[in-house]
Amino acid sequence: MRAGFSEALTLVGYVLGGAVTPVVGGWASGWVGGQVLDDTVLMCVALFEVAFLLGMVRAGLRGARWLARASAGRRRAAEAPDVSP
Repeated sequence: MRAGFSEALTLVGYVLGGAVTPVVGGWASGWVGGQVLDDTVLMCVALFEVAFLLGMVRAGLRGARWLARASAGRRRAAEAPDVSP
């Protein structure tokens, strides 16, 4: 599997985790009760959001590096001398 596809699936997992955790936490705190569970759910949601943000920054930096390499390759191809006989 390509690395870019795996990173996209990871980001989707972070989004799903951030969306599902409060729902399941609300259900569990209503069933079990307790402030500790609510605080834990809040911390999990915060960690999912931070992980998603860092993943987006990493994807943006990889995209910028890819664009720079692609434009440099096109520039080199345009500057290459024609060696046809």
